[in-house]
Amino acid sequence: MFIIDQSLLLRLLIGHFAADFLTQPRRMIRAKETKGWKSVSLYVHAGIYTMIIFIASSAWKQAPWFIPCLFITHVLIDGWKSSRPNKSSAFIVDQVAHLVILTVLFFLLAPSNVDWMENILIKLWITPRLLCIALAYLVVLWPFGRLINVLTMPFRQQLDDATSRGLESAGLWIGCLERVFLLSFILFDYLPGAALLLGLKSLFRFGEIRDSKNRKETEYILIGTMLSFGFAVVVGVIIKFLMKTLA
Repeated sequence: MFIIDQSLLLRLLIGHFAADFLTQPRRMIRAKETKGWKSVSLYVHAGIYTMIIFIASSAWKQAPWFIPCLFITHVLIDGWKSSRPNKSSAFIVDQVAHLVILTVLFFLLAPSNVDWMENILIKLWITPRLLCIALAYLVVLWPFGRLINVLTMPFRQQLDDATSRGLESAGLWIGCLERVFLLSFILFDYLPGAALLLGLKSLFRFGEIRDSKNRKETEYILIGTMLSFGFAVVVGVIIKFLMKTLA
């Protein structure tokens, strides 16, 4: 049996999110975005972050070596982010990079956790039920998303005013999210959540249904919604059946 130091992992995660968000006011973020590498706030924040993680690790005597390493890597990651446009991709890369550093630190402070992680990865790789779940999410997100786009294209071409179609890529995001939520509700046997999801979407479109000027767009949206829901339900039912046969 592999034993993981759960308290160390939780302390590092709590320290990261507390230090990277709660101790970094908006003025400090603006200063980093404006001055970049020359900003004093960049180094002050990295110092605060390093000390909080050091305290959270409880490795005050046996591992003081990681203080300069953590400080330098945090400065490099935040400095890179401050030089990029304020987009979600930069934020995600920033947080993933910080978490990778913490993961390396976690394994260095508790080497026995390497065996635990290796065991987990092997189980994830060879467990059919988990692989079925991963396959289900991949299928409902991309292949079926592309299929719905192709099936609804003839109706989309009939819309008169392109400006009435809403935000760019909003429909894509909404479709992906609703399929993910619906698939999750089915896999976890939470059918009231599926009913709530469909009810909320119908409620938001109620005003458009009453307006005859938006009839084409409303019908187009309803067709896309029904296809999206239908594909998610079919995939969820099939995957649940396969999981039972593999149990």
